[in-house]
Order: sequence, then structure tokens, then C-alpha cells
Amino acid sequence: MRSLVCVFALVLLLPAVSRGQNEMVVPDYTESGSFLNNVIVGDTTAAGARANLNRVYVLKRAGVYFISTAVRNDGWTLRIKAASGSGQMPVIYSYKNPSTAAYPNDQFDVRGNLWLKKIVMVGWSEFLPTEISLMPPRIINTNATGFSVEIDSCILSGTRAATIQTSVATHKVQITNTIFAQSGSLYNTNIGNGRPIDFRNVTVDSVVIRNCTFIDGTDRVLRHYSSVGKLEVVIFDHNTVYNALSMHGCLGLGWVGAKVQITNNLFVDHFVLGNDSTDAVRLAEFGDTRERAPSGAFRMTFVGTVPDSAGKTPTQWVVRNNYYSVSPAVQTWYNSKSSAGIGNLIPLSWHINSRIGADSVNAFRKVDITFIKATKNLIPFATYYWNEANRQKQQPNFRPEVDYQRPQWTYYVDSLNLKYQTSSPAYTGAGGEPAGSLMWWGILTNVDGSDAVSLPTAFSLHQNYPNPFNPTTTISFALPQSGFVTLKVFNILGQEVATLINSHMTAGTHERVFDAGTLSSGFYLYTLSSTKFAASRKMLLLR
Repeated sequence: MRSLVCVFALVLLLPAVSRGQNEMVVPDYTESGSFLNNVIVGDTTAAGARANLNRVYVLKRAGVYFISTAVRNDGWTLRIKAASGSGQMPVIYSYKNPSTAAYPNDQFDVRGNLWLKKIVMVGWSEFLPTEISLMPPRIINTNATGFSVEIDSCILSGTRAATIQTSVATHKVQITNTIFAQSGSLYNTNIGNGRPIDFRNVTVDSVVIRNCTFIDGTDRVLRHYSSVGKLEVVIFDHNTVYNALSMHGCLGLGWVGAKVQITNNLFVDHFVLGNDSTDAVRLAEFGDTRERAPSGAFRMTFVGTVPDSAGKTPTQWVVRNNYYSVSPAVQTWYNSKSSAGIGNLIPLSWHINSRIGADSVNAFRKVDITFIKATKNLIPFATYYWNEANRQKQQPNFRPEVDYQRPQWTYYVDSLNLKYQTSSPAYTGAGGEPAGSLMWWGILTNVDGSDAVSLPTAFSLHQNYPNPFNPTTTISFALPQSGFVTLKVFNILGQEVATLINSHMTAGTHERVFDAGTLSSGFYLYTLSSTKFAASRKMLLLR
């Protein structure tokens, strides 16, 4: 019996031991004097290969870390998390490279999967305020196709262009329970920059943003402009947006694919520059919707997309239980510009309204919201843009008194409180829950999976779902190792009708949405091929 108990205990301990073997606790800068990028890049065998492809870098609670050169993960998954337990989150600052005396453009040059949990990333050394004019453009930038970025329970602050940017086609961007702050810096760029998430014009298979807060920025929260690829699935749910100038909009989604869900969000003073049909500079990037006001100018809407093109399957739209608020101070500023009509805010394009039909009534509701404690409003910034800058992108003589509030990152943990009055309709307006990020009410969104990212142990191609389908279905598969992968669809005559993947993929579980909108009913085969595996399955399109 004693032997059996010992064996049973050993079995129970095996996962913990395995996880522990994968984890590397990284001393902070005060202990080691080493930049975090050097520690990660140097974690290799004598032959130069990665020492452990399942490595998880663990940063100490209250630890201070610096990145002086972007960490580049060529084909391998980079995982960083905070140590378990209580205590202040670890912080990573971008810092001037000792050799070049320049800040790195990014903290993470993503060329494999990226997984971050419970850490703070600040794009410049905010404890050196005179260096604000050196603020780098980004924190995260994807530069190899087909990979994923997953972020949970983090803070990202202080970038001049885009906090996260997908420069190439990306598989998934999933962000939960996270705060984005201080997007944009007119000390070394123009007002058209300053975006928390910029998809540029590329394809992203899946965008999931839940329970996040976006505070203080100059341009769009999400940007996907002049797109040549689709955001195939977009879920923007239970987020709070506060204090955005919205130079070129708020949620600029560009070309979208199978599904867009915008639900249970709260927007407060998120469109401070307003709906200005006389501002040619701003109007230049509202053209994706193809919609014009009676004046002939493009319509300025909170949410904008390229309309469904002829011959394309319509997007499935779910837009409901969103609330927006204009503070008395911002409304007074709107009133001072009444001749331009900038206070006539428009949530959705005509196209989206037509897609959601009766849901248009409850898609966005205007309410009064007062936060318990928030950063100062952007009226000085907006007034400066109108008067001194003469509504031009380039900003002469920009100075701190017209900038938005720039507290150090600890403010967002210790002081900021975006709870609002429980008497507001928004308090129970999201299916009985408060609209906006539930973090402020002590509720976190669950994220599938554990802290340690597990990898498949074998190749597999799963049955599509739904099946039969009309007209879209999801195909998922598992790769135990990285490699070049193709995923193709054929008709019963063996003729190729679609290529869903033709690129290098990392180990992990992946999925693709197949849109058969232009195909006839019938059976189709989908085939997954790599250097060590090939498999096919049958699916049925029923119209």
C-alpha cells in the first residue's frame, strides 16, 4: 500500500515537475545588471539551438527589467509571465541601447508565437521624463506570417505609433483583462498616430479582445485601413474606452470576414474631436465605409468597415448592448463648435445598421457616466488641435499642459478606478452585468489553458464544424512541431478550390475559417500537408 501511495503521489507531481523544468526565473536588473533581451536570446545550447522550446520566462514580482534590443523569436514560441503569488507586477521598460544610444523600435519582434501574462510593458523609460521625445513607435510587432499573439492581465503603456502592430498576416490576436494607456506622442510624431492595436492592411484570422481598457490615445483603438486582407473573425466584448481624440475614428475595421461581434462595451469621451465634416485632414481616413454625408464629405462613425463586396458572403454581425457617454465638459466644448456640428455623434455606418436590422435600436445607447477616478479630459488637447495646430497633423510647439495626463504605470493599478454609478442603465445593460470592462468590478475573463502553454503530442486534422455548413465552417488541426504547412480545399473532381494556408506554422493547435460563399452545394475535401504528415477529411456544403 505504501508503494502504491508513493507511486500515486509521483504521478500527481509529474505535471508540476514538468512545468517547473520548463520555467526559468529571471533575476531583475537590480540583481543581475543584464538586459532581459540578452537573457532570452542567450538561452541556447552550445550549438546555438534554443535550450528548451517549451521555456516559460518567469519575471519576479516587483521586478524591474529592461529591453535595449527587440527580442526576436524566429519560429519558436516566446512565453513570459509574472511569478505566482501576490505583489506588484513585474515591469519591462524599453531602454536606450548602450551601443547605439537609441531606443529599440519594439520590445518584441514577433516571428513565432508570443504569450504574455501578468506583466507590465512600458515603451520608454518614463522615469526619465526628458526622454519623452525619444519614445519608440511600438511594443509588439509581428514580422513573420501565421503566428499568434496572446496577452492576458497585462498593462501596455507609452508608444508613439501603435502599441501592437501586425505588419504581416497573423493567425490570432487574443487580448484579455489588459489595460492600454498613453497611445501616441506628439513630441516626436503626428496626431494621426497613437493606436493601441494596428492591423495595418493585413489578414488576421481571429481577433478576440475581451475585458480590456483603453485610456488616453490620439487615433483609433483598432486600425485596419486600406486592407488587402480580412479580419476574418472579430470579437470586441466587455471593453472600456475612455479619453480618445479619435483622429480617424474609433474602431476602424476595414475589410472584415465571417463574423464581427461588438457587444457589452462602454465608450466614454472616446470621440473627443467629434464629427467634423469640415476637417479634410481627419476625413482622409474615413473613406473605407464608402458613405458620404449630404455635404459630400465621408461620414465619421465610431465603427467603420468596408461594405460587403458583390459576390462575397455577407458578414455575420452581432452588435448590441453597447453604451456611450459624453461628459458635460466635452459637451460644452462641442457646443462651442456648434457651427461645425461636431457633437452629432454617429455610432455605426449605414451598412452595419442594415446588417443588424432591429438590433440597431439597442446597438449603442447614450447614457450619463461618471467614473470614480480617471485621468484628466482631453479638452486642452482638442482645443490646441483646432487653434494652434489649425487642424493639421503636424503639431508645432506641443507641450505638456496640452498633452493628456502621463502618470507612471503604477497609477493604473493603484489609483485609476473606472467604476461608475450603479444607477446608470449601463450597470445592468450587458445581460445583467455592467457594460465595459468587468475588471473594474473585480471580474476577470477566463482564458482557456493554464499558465504553461501545452503543445500537441501528435499531428491531427479535425472534422470541420459545423458540418454540414452554409456558407462558413471552421477547420482545426494540431501540429506537434513547427514546419511548412498547406491546407487546401478540393471539389469531388479533385480540382483545388481554395488555399487556406501555405506558410510556415509553429507547433500548436490552429484553426481556419473556410468561406464557401461562391461555391455550389456538394461534398468537398480538405487536405492538410506538412513534411511529416498528410490527412484529408470530407465536408458537406448545403445551401
